[in-house]
Order: sequence, then C-alpha cells, then structure tokens
Amino acid sequence: MKWKLGFTAALVVALAVSGSAQKKPNFSGTWMIDTEKSDPAPGPGAGPGGGGGRGPGGGMMGPLTIKQTADSISIESQGRQGMQTRTYKLDGSEQVITFGQMTAKARAQWEGNKITIETLRRGQDGTPFSTSVTYSLNADGTLTAENKTPMGARKVIYKKST
Repeated sequence: MKWKLGFTAALVVALAVSGSAQKKPNFSGTWMIDTEKSDPAPGPGAGPGGGGGRGPGGGMMGPLTIKQTADSISIESQGRQGMQTRTYKLDGSEQVITFGQMTAKARAQWEGNKITIETLRRGQDGTPFSTSVTYSLNADGTLTAENKTPMGARKVIYKKST
C-alpha cells in the first residue's frame, strides 16, 4: 500500500514538472501593424534627444519580419536609416547593438511565453535612457509589442502577413 502512495506522489510531481516545461511560442513571420487596434504613434521628436520613439514596434508603420531560433531572435524593421536587422541572444546576456551611427546595450530573454528586449542607450544630448519591448502572441493569431519608454507606454498590434 505504501509503495502505491509513493508511486502516485512521484507521478503527480513528474506530471507537474512536465506541464511547466511547455513549448515556447514561435514569433517568426512577417507582421503588418494593425493601426485600428494599436495605440497611436508618438509625434515627431518624441523621445530623449529627438528619438521619435522608433524602437522595435515603436513609431514604425512598415512590416516587422521576425526570425526565431532556439537561442536567438532576429527582427527586421524599417527605421530612419532604412531597413535594419538586429539579432538578440535569448539568454539574457548583454550585447552591443547599433542604431544607425549609435550603439546601445541590449538584453533579450524569455519571460514565460513572452520575449522582452531591454535597451540602454544615450540620446542625442548624451543623456542615458532605457526602453523595453515585450512581444507576445495572442489567441487570435496577432502579435502584441508592448513598448515602454521614458515618455510612456504604447501597445502595437500586428497581423501576420499572408
């Protein structure tokens, strides 16, 4: 009788552990902004040093192309200097990325079923500021990018391009 109780307890623990190790979502694809469901874009010159709030999912209206592997995410978007692609390791390690002629420090990591990218850089006036964007997939198949900047937060909804 005791072995049945012990076996049952071990089975319950094993099922709980396997249930928590769920497969991570795949954000790969080309995504078009849904302007009707998204918060309005910030005005010109918003952001420290006139940054315009154009981080990933920020003030951009063009497509967002994401390529994801088990350990990295690559995001291609239209910026002020044309198409830009940035690749982030998903292990939370710090890396240097470029924004035109400027550089920034970035960290990307999983937070449950979401990916958060935090960036620290300097504005045109030299003042340091941080931004973050959290990507999540919704039940209706859309992608949400929740942006946080020193000027506030903005939620951008994307539809997958067919």
